[in-house]
Amino acid sequence: MHTGAATLRHRPPEPVDLDLVLPAFVRGSGDPTSHVGRDGWWFAWTTPQGPVTLRLEDEGGEVLASAWGDGAAWMLERVPDLVGGRDDPSGFVPHHDLVARGWPRMSRWRVPANGLVAQMLVCSVLEQRVTGREAFSSQRQLVRRFGSPAPGPGEGLRLVCPPSAAEWARIPSWAWLRAGVDGARSRVVVRAMQVAGRLDECADLPLDQAHARLRSLPGVGEWTAA
Repeated sequence: MHTGAATLRHRPPEPVDLDLVLPAFVRGSGDPTSHVGRDGWWFAWTTPQGPVTLRLEDEGGEVLASAWGDGAAWMLERVPDLVGGRDDPSGFVPHHDLVARGWPRMSRWRVPANGLVAQMLVCSVLEQRVTGREAFSSQRQLVRRFGSPAPGPGEGLRLVCPPSAAEWARIPSWAWLRAGVDGARSRVVVRAMQVAGRLDECADLPLDQAHARLRSLPGVGEWTAA
């Protein structure tokens, strides 16, 4: 284990498969905020308390989380949600034959939540009306140019923490365009980052209220909110 890490061990009530759950946070190949290797899943994020490098490992049904940086404590508190703790599949019944055949393999999948609603919204807005490859390229360019090196061993993996909300809002219009992001999408991001704190509160709101708050932003529709 790398030294200097804050750690947490979490045993989910039901087994989960990190290789099914965590790809939801990966923005294409070459994503500077994520890495997967033999030693686990790595993420570089910017929390309300500051940047964090997070590593998650599956140790026989128990999740070992290690974190570095100012945002370490904030992120470790959210590890249970990050591996799907808020998702309850107990009422799910796979009626369709195709779903029923796939369910044994997918039964350890859960919907994850990292609490970083504003940051995830940036990714969703960049993915509006363009191909995934174009969106991932834009995200990669902007994060590498305006983000910061991940703390601890994340820097050695060349991970980069995304810009903070204030830093996203200060990116000049020409830089958005150079990264392939048109004005319609960049304006949505800039407006959203001005109320990032209110957006992050959506993580703890009932789903209908969270969607209503997100969709009150011009340019955020049903698909983006979802």
